[in-house]
Amino acid sequence: MSPVARLRARLHGTRPDAGMTLVELIVSIGIFTIVVSVFMAGVVIMTNNTVRSDVTAQSGDSVRLVFQRLDRQVRYAEAINLPGAGAGGAQYVEFRTSARSSATGVAMCTQWRWDPTTELVQQRSWQDVAGAVAPDWSTLVTDVLPDSDTSGRGYPFEVLLADDVTPHQRLVLRLTVGSQNADVTVDSETSFVARNSTSTSLSNADENGDGVSDTPVCLAASGRP
Repeated sequence: MSPVARLRARLHGTRPDAGMTLVELIVSIGIFTIVVSVFMAGVVIMTNNTVRSDVTAQSGDSVRLVFQRLDRQVRYAEAINLPGAGAGGAQYVEFRTSARSSATGVAMCTQWRWDPTTELVQQRSWQDVAGAVAPDWSTLVTDVLPDSDTSGRGYPFEVLLADDVTPHQRLVLRLTVGSQNADVTVDSETSFVARNSTSTSLSNADENGDGVSDTPVCLAASGRP
């Protein structure tokens, strides 16, 4: 035992192996608390980064799925309705594919909607024949948030009518997908051209400028609930 240690033991009135003093214990606990706090802060940051990465990846996959589906559908459409709100507040758009362009050899109707309450983007398709009934919805994307843009643009659907400058109708899809809780979103905007549409397509006219196609297609079997 060193002289310093013996002196320290005598001053405290304890044996050299009696353990830590109260002051030493408090200091040790304080240091340990700081170390644990720093460690836990690092764990929280790592967890948040993992959640953000997962949300970003899932949102990106969802956006790609919608792009692929709409790209296949819209390019063969001969008429796209001007989009609008349904009775329940969801946003709708419909388009018709002629029998000549349809993979089934029968004219097809397709309807898409975004419900701001459920945050779902869904679609359904059916044959455009007499007495047809629209089937149940198929969900393609979840966690589709309202538009952060306040300019009043169409969201998530906007249809650009055909005219002398642009000979085909175009469907613009805008999506903000993600989690507000995780503060992570993926924004996308894509334009799809209906190559079989023209300025004379049934749904292309809006003479009174009310934002509704004068002669909409495909609504007889589905409506906009």
